[in-house]
Amino acid sequence: MRTLLAIIFFLSFSAQSFAQEIIGPIKEMFLVDSIEVEGNRKVESEALLEKLSIQQGMILDNYLLRRDLSRIYEMKYFERVEAYQKKAEGKDILLFKVVEKPIISKIHFEGNDEISDDDLKEQIKSKVYNILDVSSLKNDLRLLEKHYEEKGYFLAQASYSLKESAESVEVTFNIKEWDKVRVKKITFLGNNDIDDETLKGFMQTKEESYFSFMSSSGNFKELDFQTDIERLKYYYKTKGYLQINVQNPEVTASEDKKWIFITVRLNEGPQFTVNDIFFNGDLEFSDSEMTEKLKLKSGDIYNEENLRLDIQTLTEMYQDKGYAFANVLRTLEVVPGENKVDVVFSFEKGVIAYFGKITVKGNTKTRDKVLRRELRIYEGDQYSGSKLRISKERVNRLGFFQPESVIFNTITRKGTDNVLDVEISIKERSTGQISLGAGYSTATKAFVQASIAQNNFRGLGQNVNLNVSYSDFQQIYNLGFTEPYLFDTQWTAGADYYQTVSYFIRSFSYKKHGADVRVGHPIFEYTRLFLTYRYEDSKVRDVINTAIDEKVENGSASSLQLSLIHDKRNNIFEPTKGHYGSTSLEYTGLGGSMRWVKAEVEGRYYYPVWRDLVFRTRIQGAQLFKTTEREIPRIEKFSMGGARNMRGFNIEDIGPRRRALNRDTNTLEMFNFGGLSQFLTTIEFEHPLIKEAGLKWVVFADVGNVWEERMLKDGNFRLRADYGFGFRWFSPIGVLRFEFGFPVNPTEEEGGSQFHFDIGQLF
Repeated sequence: MRTLLAIIFFLSFSAQSFAQEIIGPIKEMFLVDSIEVEGNRKVESEALLEKLSIQQGMILDNYLLRRDLSRIYEMKYFERVEAYQKKAEGKDILLFKVVEKPIISKIHFEGNDEISDDDLKEQIKSKVYNILDVSSLKNDLRLLEKHYEEKGYFLAQASYSLKESAESVEVTFNIKEWDKVRVKKITFLGNNDIDDETLKGFMQTKEESYFSFMSSSGNFKELDFQTDIERLKYYYKTKGYLQINVQNPEVTASEDKKWIFITVRLNEGPQFTVNDIFFNGDLEFSDSEMTEKLKLKSGDIYNEENLRLDIQTLTEMYQDKGYAFANVLRTLEVVPGENKVDVVFSFEKGVIAYFGKITVKGNTKTRDKVLRRELRIYEGDQYSGSKLRISKERVNRLGFFQPESVIFNTITRKGTDNVLDVEISIKERSTGQISLGAGYSTATKAFVQASIAQNNFRGLGQNVNLNVSYSDFQQIYNLGFTEPYLFDTQWTAGADYYQTVSYFIRSFSYKKHGADVRVGHPIFEYTRLFLTYRYEDSKVRDVINTAIDEKVENGSASSLQLSLIHDKRNNIFEPTKGHYGSTSLEYTGLGGSMRWVKAEVEGRYYYPVWRDLVFRTRIQGAQLFKTTEREIPRIEKFSMGGARNMRGFNIEDIGPRRRALNRDTNTLEMFNFGGLSQFLTTIEFEHPLIKEAGLKWVVFADVGNVWEERMLKDGNFRLRADYGFGFRWFSPIGVLRFEFGFPVNPTEEEGGSQFHFDIGQLF
């Protein structure tokens, strides 16, 4: 005999509201000898029983029963749940009878003309063979509409319908796309001190433009627009307008539903300056020590961004003394009757803390030690905010993880108030690259290139790469390997094998092949010392310049190079801030037939001038020295011109030139014989043209020259110059550069402007 113990739970049942009902006093029912489940086909009985609080041998009461029925229903696998008392062989059995929800057999999309089914399937959480969940379907509708909004279809609507069979259901998402809505005009009213274009440039929402078809520019996204309002308020506060008031914007659509017009009304208020800066509370430093560290100074225009950075700086000062829980509060007090504000910093330092256990999560491929060796924090050390920040920066600089995915969580250990465990959470990304490309360069003409690279080989942070480039003017083959931490020490080691065939020097073509091995060791933070041994053979052919001595050009070079590299760029591949410096001295003559010494120095600087406008500059100099009577080969001497240095000139336009007999034409012609000394400086301003597409514009100027012996010999320090503009596309196969260079005071032989197309970042 079975007795129904509780009402059936239907889909409309709300567990949360039911849990709040007063159902009367507790009423005991019976002693449960065993528990059984009926009606389940796809869900295992064990999974259901694990949810129950009532267990065999316990006395069942009405509160326990209602709670367990609610828990079963909250699994979202069942349309109906019933509970019975079943008697069998003198035992009382608690029986749960369930009716399972159907599974999704198919998912269809209708009405989606502009976005493919595959794209939409990636957006929704419901999948084929999942158990049907109506709440998930409703959430999918929001996800689909949000995806359409991001594509510019702000008015798109989504609904769903179900076609049920015995144990499954087909889900159809019905889409009404409407036309894509674009932002036609953004109007600001009340902005007296900051112009419209400046405010528009600070927003993510953009007006329709000629290049909108290449990006999402011009699309209207509600979430982005709401963020833009807060960005505008923040921007005004960075300019001293503390009382900025932005009213609810007016967003109207045109009659044909294709255009959006936005009107933003604001009241700027007065511009405030900083009056005095005060410090109070638990002070660990003198006022002068803290004031010296601040960006915000008395008399300056108030700047909310500088204040935020100052709070970070002051907090880190306390954290570096071990006060991990230091709290820096700021209070702004307007000076009565004046457009001035006092800034008050209040300190609560807390207790001195120590680093506890350090763990790493999310690294399925990368070994723990690859991250740990970048850390500047250690278990048991006194807490340091700056060391924690530097550790995170170093892990990010590895380049093995998704952007913004490296998170350092500090967790107070249970039972203590001064020990912080550190949990490093990361999300790996693919570090292997295979690329194959073909194209046309003004220097190399038609070319084909291929590369295979693994920047995190075997999960140990090792780098392996194979590069092949082939064109009518140059063929390059290179195989390289780098171990950043040799035998788990601070030593770096690597090796390369390479072969080059080049036709760039007009006097001859040449073939060069060789190998190198190198070791390095850090001597300061961001600074490493490298020692490289290189051995290579060179052979010239197709010599047309009769003044070239093939005995000098052909032979082997065995060299040792000492180099010092300091690299503090914020991004190795696309830097926008920081600096890079290197200096090297190479001695060739450890065996082989070649003899010379080469000294090189280079500096680079990157600075974000305004928003996405980046200033970049490079200064470079090199000098070759003879160490014996043997001449230095033309292959090793310097010349300039082309896409890699002086962009207003052609290849070999710059350098010592003399007349010599052309073996092919039997006439005297001008040849570039190369120099022993060179100098180059470059400045660039780079800014996104279409940010989403990776397209940028650049203006540049190059200044430099090549001298036969030394740049300062006999006061001959003439410099050549050019200027120009170009476009860069950060494409999947690399940085494609399209640049127009114009020489300053060119000679008749040098001609006029030059167009260069090349692949790869210049510096």
